[in-house]
Amino acid sequence: MQSFRSSLQPFVALNHLRHLLHIRSSRALLATFLIAVTASDAAEPELVDIRSVDPTVVVELRYAGMRNIAQFPLYPPDMPALVRPTVAHRVAVAQGYLRQRGYGLKIWDAYRPKSAHDQLWQFSRNNDYVANPADGRGSLHTWGVAVDATLVDKDGAEMEMPTDFDNFTPAAMLYYKGANDKVRRNVHRLQSAMAIAGFYGLRTEWWHFVAKDWQTYRTITQSIIVPPQAVAGSTLSPAVGESTVVISPVPKTVATPTPSNNGSGSTATDSMRR
Repeated sequence: MQSFRSSLQPFVALNHLRHLLHIRSSRALLATFLIAVTASDAAEPELVDIRSVDPTVVVELRYAGMRNIAQFPLYPPDMPALVRPTVAHRVAVAQGYLRQRGYGLKIWDAYRPKSAHDQLWQFSRNNDYVANPADGRGSLHTWGVAVDATLVDKDGAEMEMPTDFDNFTPAAMLYYKGANDKVRRNVHRLQSAMAIAGFYGLRTEWWHFVAKDWQTYRTITQSIIVPPQAVAGSTLSPAVGESTVVISPVPKTVATPTPSNNGSGSTATDSMRR
């Protein structure tokens, strides 16, 4: 047993060193792309912190901790949930819809630096769920136009949903097929809110949402966040009944995205993967 433990020591030490180097490099990365500027310095910043637009949104970035497919932090622990300003507005609209009904959003992922996505691909290598960085377009998370979100109650506790995050199985499909009525209602509440706010769903993941105007953007090369400030028009009006809305998957070809309330439509393509 002693010899076995001794044989493990180099591997344990190597893993510990890798973890320390990762934390240092992640913090250096964060310092590089989170450049704080005043509103006068940039009329339209590339990214904003979701909580600077609506501080009631709960944030738990799973790639800043261990609860993800890599079982390893891909982000620094103090990484904020960043998105395009128009996407932050959409999130605020969805949050307003849910808060009227005693619920709210928890954000599991938002903007993802390309270096972090490259690492995620190495852990997954499943093009049904994670976009291959070599395909020329990459993940829409790296564009700042996608969020991963779940439903919470008024106190911020997660509601029962079909699966946990990063569950790459048929149980995580966009349209819930299970027998649990409570889960079905929770998924419907979440998807109704996101559909009303102007998001598409993703065929293979109930938690993944893409802004309908994603094609007007591009991959982010340098990211900037601004000091907390309100985004105009972030209130929800009028209220829409939950039973009237079904989220649509991202269409195969979208020139000008149009909403659909009947749940019909094509499934997501390779370019829409996370």
